[in-house]
Amino acid sequence: MSPISSGIPSGLDPARIEARLRAYEGFGVHRTGWPGDDRTTEWLRAELGAAGVPAEAQRFAFPRVEVQRARLTWADGVIDGEPMYDGGFTRIGGLTGDLGEDGDPEPFGKILIATSVLKGDRKWVAPDARAHYAALENEGTLGVVVPIGDPEGEIVLRNAEHIRQPFGIPVLQVAAKHARNLNAALLQGGEATLEIDGDRLNSRATNVTATLLGSDEAAAPLVVMTPKSGWFTCTAERGGGIAIWLALAEGLAALPARRRTVHFVASSGHELHHAGLEEFMKQRAALPKGAHAWLHLGASIGAKNAVARMGAADEALHSLTTAALASAGVEGYEAMGVGEPGGGEARNIHQYGGRYVTFLGGHRYFHSPQDTFDKACDPASVARWGTAMWTVLTGLLD
Repeated sequence: MSPISSGIPSGLDPARIEARLRAYEGFGVHRTGWPGDDRTTEWLRAELGAAGVPAEAQRFAFPRVEVQRARLTWADGVIDGEPMYDGGFTRIGGLTGDLGEDGDPEPFGKILIATSVLKGDRKWVAPDARAHYAALENEGTLGVVVPIGDPEGEIVLRNAEHIRQPFGIPVLQVAAKHARNLNAALLQGGEATLEIDGDRLNSRATNVTATLLGSDEAAAPLVVMTPKSGWFTCTAERGGGIAIWLALAEGLAALPARRRTVHFVASSGHELHHAGLEEFMKQRAALPKGAHAWLHLGASIGAKNAVARMGAADEALHSLTTAALASAGVEGYEAMGVGEPGGGEARNIHQYGGRYVTFLGGHRYFHSPQDTFDKACDPASVARWGTAMWTVLTGLLD
């Protein structure tokens, strides 16, 4: 460990992490541009300001989905859900057709129930599901209902990877706990009505950005990024990365000197194809490839029962990060192959040919309304991951 990294930032104390995770959870639902997302922006700016780090809110435009009603109705029942934000809408009153199972050889004019997703068939919820849904639309399928859930059967949502080029077919996501009722409706046969009464409106959301200048203007800068938006309270999904992001900024601000400039961005639009990060990069066109490295604090860092991963763009970064994780006592994670960015924001940097280190993963309540502090968070684990990233960051400063 280099001398500069020997002093761990106070923001990585587990008690401080817990306080910040609970504060973040307290802002409510963090969907892009929703009140909870806006409150997070102001909170992050205040936290950074208290540490002497001036921060700005960077506004950007995005297609905001407004939903009046999203439900499936049939003779003996009704189920409310959430539409896929990059799917289609129905006319007011909905679309009526016979119910069918996925794999139906004659899907024309039918509403399909994607029962195979409960058996692990990921094509219904994959990031690149657009082609699958477009094929169903071409076959004349009216709409699709996708039952999927967390361990208690509560709804789990798919990110809207195609929000700016949505597919036409309406897709309703419902909680897995409704699967029995859906199967009964399929056995009974008959018609059902799928209604997704919604629209996409032009709206604005905010990233939080800050810059700590270095002493060497010729040295390529570093960037520390973390997403701040998500479908529900997403306390474990986003909270660990946010707590570490704040601690790293505070720790760097307290150092007597830094050679490299370090940019910080907490981006909104995560669940909408990383819209906020794309806007950040568009306004700083030289950074994606020109930064010395991007440090990505991704999903589920330090969560309970996490499926944790680490990735890096090249051998040097991979070795540095692996050693940092070992030094911090982090165990039980998957080290992805060199050059594999995973599914988070590091993939955006990878597409531009930039260098990155990424921490990311999933957990039992990922994308579920039950992703709360009490169910899913482990501040001591967050602290260990944060300590590793502090070692990586300070090791790259010089």
